[in-house]
Amino acid sequence: MDDVYLSGIGGYVPADRTTVTEAVADGRYERAWNAKDRLDAVAVETLLSPAEMAVRAGRQALSRSGHRPQDVSLLLHATAYRQGPEGWAAASYVERYAVGAGAPALEIQQGCNGGLFALGLARNHLGQHADTAVLLTCADRFDGDFDRWRTNKGMVFGDGAAAVVMSRGRGTARVLGVATRADSELEQMHRGEGSLASATLRRKPLDAAPAKKAFLRITPPAEVQRRFEAQVVAAVECALSEAGTKLDGIAQVLVSNLGHEMLTRVFLQPLGLPVERTAWQWGRRIGHLANSDQFLALEHQVRTGVLHEGDLVLMVGMGVGFVWTAAVLEITELPLWTH
Repeated sequence: MDDVYLSGIGGYVPADRTTVTEAVADGRYERAWNAKDRLDAVAVETLLSPAEMAVRAGRQALSRSGHRPQDVSLLLHATAYRQGPEGWAAASYVERYAVGAGAPALEIQQGCNGGLFALGLARNHLGQHADTAVLLTCADRFDGDFDRWRTNKGMVFGDGAAAVVMSRGRGTARVLGVATRADSELEQMHRGEGSLASATLRRKPLDAAPAKKAFLRITPPAEVQRRFEAQVVAAVECALSEAGTKLDGIAQVLVSNLGHEMLTRVFLQPLGLPVERTAWQWGRRIGHLANSDQFLALEHQVRTGVLHEGDLVLMVGMGVGFVWTAAVLEITELPLWTH
């Protein structure tokens, strides 16, 4: 199916920033980690919930797409962290206030790969519902008992949201290929050694370090790296093959906003890419926004004129589980909102 497009792209990134210099000075962020991460600042939201940020991004994407709310036949909301009250359907809230047409709304929780995985789901949905549109939203806010600076070494978490409207016919970017690969034997890296039953009964601040350390005691780091590299390369090669292109034909590679060392290890080195082919210089000023990174980078690169008509874009993500998704897009027309 070669006529599915991103017909609208939207985003919400709060204006407030906390600089790395500030965080190091007051002890929130390790100076040694900063030397490896090479980050500048993170976006911090102080008022809106993740779902409210998603509504703003979704409304913008819908207005830019040229579609009416009643055209939306499905909403997919990708999340990595808490969205609101326990047992509450955040995706339905986003549909109610961003669309309001009563479309089915589903939340996808696959760590930081849910947004790109949802892109593939939306594409498949449009194969059966050709005259409709899908709204895909991503949003997270990392505050409260979540330590955005220390929870996961190699990344610092920022707040924000992104959204895309997908439909058939025409749009800003045509979807040429999507591929997902998984290695579920790595799921223990975020599970740890404790009882799963007892873990459901107590709510503790998220800290990825103990589970990772326990996992690496039984699995050599070199083996983990080998498996990471194999899966990201396989996903990218499959998406490129479907798109009928090679990596050297790609104008920009949009990946997660990670620290420089981790970015190199999980994306750049396996794919043989220089950092200059990514949007990292922009992303290092807002932090890792989980599922929103690649879509916000796409919106930024289109809006600022980095990408042009005819350019091919590769988006690559990785999420806990572990799951990797790669998507190849062709910029087909520069939308009016870039002028």
